[in-house]
Amino acid sequence: MCRYNEACSDFIIATKMVEQGLRAVYEPAAICFEGTNRRTDKELKMRVRVITQTFTDLWRHRGMMNPFRSGFYAVQLFSHKVMRYLVPLFLVLVFVTSAILGSHSTFYALVLLAQILFLAAAAIAWALERAGKSNRLLALPYYFVLTNLASLLAAHKFLTGERYARWEPIREPVEDSLSASLTTIPTPKGGRQ
Repeated sequence: MCRYNEACSDFIIATKMVEQGLRAVYEPAAICFEGTNRRTDKELKMRVRVITQTFTDLWRHRGMMNPFRSGFYAVQLFSHKVMRYLVPLFLVLVFVTSAILGSHSTFYALVLLAQILFLAAAAIAWALERAGKSNRLLALPYYFVLTNLASLLAAHKFLTGERYARWEPIREPVEDSLSASLTTIPTPKGGRQ
């Protein structure tokens, strides 16, 4: 289905289906488990790879973002892929705007302070992780910053022409107790496995 050297993603499979006049259907009985990386350096590398590949696939199939060609799928691509990966640029714009307006407005000064505190929380979480500790309260700002940093790095890689020729998973091994529970997949009532 994929004629390029890069690894095919769920996104490209769905896009190829729409190009062929097919459609993807939600199946509530389908179950998928994906372990997360416990180390954020591995998570960041994985996210950068996935987003870079998505940019590449979006560019190669940019015609699918034409609503006259692919209908509502074009809106979905634009909102779920393009706008989602532009969030870091919007965040930088909001930060700079808040800094400029903050000197003239208490409201924008508070908005700027909230942004600085959020980034500081992420930096503290990063420092704690380096020290072998963690804090659940700081996990959300840390992951948010990590995800948006991955988008920026991936955009740079895409714009400079760097591509991933093959997919090498960097996931950590699944624990025995979890892998044992994954071998038994529940069967829906009246269904077959």
